[in-house]
Amino acid sequence: MNTKRTALLFVVMIGAASLVYSLTNIAPGFTRENIGMAVEFNDHSAAAWIALRKGLFREMGLNISSFTTFRTGLALAAALYRDDIQAAWVCLGPGLVAIDRGIPIKVVAMAHLHGYSILVSPKSNISKVSGLKGKTIAVPGPGSPAWLLLRMVLDEYNIGLGTIKMKKMPPDIGTNALTFGLVDAAALPEPYVSIAESRGAKVLVRSQDIWSNMPGSVLVVKESFLTEHPDAVIKLIRVDIKGVKYIRKHFNVSASIVAASLGVEAPIVERSMQFLSYEWNIDLIEVQRYIDLLKGYGAIEGRFKAAETVDLEFLGEAVKAEGAG
Repeated sequence: MNTKRTALLFVVMIGAASLVYSLTNIAPGFTRENIGMAVEFNDHSAAAWIALRKGLFREMGLNISSFTTFRTGLALAAALYRDDIQAAWVCLGPGLVAIDRGIPIKVVAMAHLHGYSILVSPKSNISKVSGLKGKTIAVPGPGSPAWLLLRMVLDEYNIGLGTIKMKKMPPDIGTNALTFGLVDAAALPEPYVSIAESRGAKVLVRSQDIWSNMPGSVLVVKESFLTEHPDAVIKLIRVDIKGVKYIRKHFNVSASIVAASLGVEAPIVERSMQFLSYEWNIDLIEVQRYIDLLKGYGAIEGRFKAAETVDLEFLGEAVKAEGAG
């Protein structure tokens, strides 16, 4: 099956209504508490996919009772209201939206930086950012990282919000709309960026061009779970660290594992993952900037402190246990 056809099938598959599946009883009989895990169905959650396929949860004695996927971070954030989800790998923006809406979660580790771009349709003659004026741009919902990147780019290049037409679309639909020329441009996360590129779309701006250390996905846990099962939280963070270490040491193998998990050909995922910087350490300054930007652009109502949303104590314990820097 050729790369373009595989990419299209992935977009069609992930675009199915309410994409959620569960793998139950992954590691029964270890810890007393069951841990319901949620991840985004993309390569941002690479550490989680590696952990699942390499048996890292089992190795740490964690009883992952379910492993549920969501097609967007915003959908995952909304699902954090559910009692059966105790932990999740989710993009920071949707996680902050969830906190702003009163969901009691804490950020306990980073998963990656970057992974977001603005692309133009293969049917478009736009060659520079200023060419976005007067154009129709597909973008995920407010608070998503791709939405944030677009707002930052508009400001950076003095493009008035009123001079473009934003069409709210989840990434899978936006990718199809972009490549078929139904919109002029799109703000997308990986691996949709690389999928769109494989179908002729061109990248105008990557997050690295606008924000040198833009936070990507994070590991979050429910506050009640953190209080009641601190040892399990440390183990989850250690799994995140182990997964990131594995990606750094075995990048090609990791890309193949993630590709198989997502049902995408390895070359697309390998290219996609090259534009993410996998990382477990949290920079509170960058998290605070993220919060302030979301507030300034109206995606969240409150302006809270990064130190109130992040718990570094557990990360410190996990880093010490793993001998990681």
